Amino acid sequence: MVVITSLPPPTEGIVHQQKSTSANLQGKDMGTGTLVIAESRLAWAPTDTSGQGFSLEYPGISLHAVSRDLSSFPHECLYVMVNAKPEDCSVTQREDDDDDDDDEAEITEIRFIPEDKGALDAMFDAMATCQSLHPDEDDSNSEEESDIYEDAEEGEGDGEWFTGEEGVSHLTEEGQATLQRLENLLTTGSSNHTDGMETGNPSNTGTEETDAMETGGQFDDADPEH
Repeated sequence: MVVITSLPPPTEGIVHQQKSTSANLQGKDMGTGTLVIAESRLAWAPTDTSGQGFSLEYPGISLHAVSRDLSSFPHECLYVMVNAKPEDCSVTQREDDDDDDDDEAEITEIRFIPEDKGALDAMFDAMATCQSLHPDEDDSNSEEESDIYEDAEEGEGDGEWFTGEEGVSHLTEEGQATLQRLENLLTTGSSNHTDGMETGNPSNTGTEETDAMETGGQFDDADPEH
């Protein structure tokens, strides 16, 4: 968020302060002032106390870079892109709530032009340091989800196994009930299979084979008499 404000810049946690720095906000020259890069936020205050400065929240800054391309801008500068429109802090309520979606889609371009061009790298490094203190929440959530999936993959096959009565004791009530039903099914199935074998009348088969052998013997004994 780019907040247009007359409040003074932060005085604590200052990482870098650059005086005699001009600011260009959306192509508009804001004059010369002091750029304060603090851990909490970035702020620019004009030298002319009658003017308005502005502050930037680090999570809203999508890009910052040192620009030395004079074909796109006539001065070497620290280029900053913010995912929001400039907002006057004196406005307590928007006239049209429908503008909220439009604000989220727009960006603000800001250029800080120090009188000492040799300070650009130090300004860039200070911004990088402070912005790292305010990581994007979406990125953090993505990393956490990635860590969860990685932990799950690494843990596959590493679970603790139990056997016998020890394993049963670790089951939930629902699991123990399911195990009992399976055991009953297995017991019933085994009993039916055994009964089937017993009622298959193997004695009849044996009797028929014995009778056939005895009958065959009778005919063998009768042949010599003929």
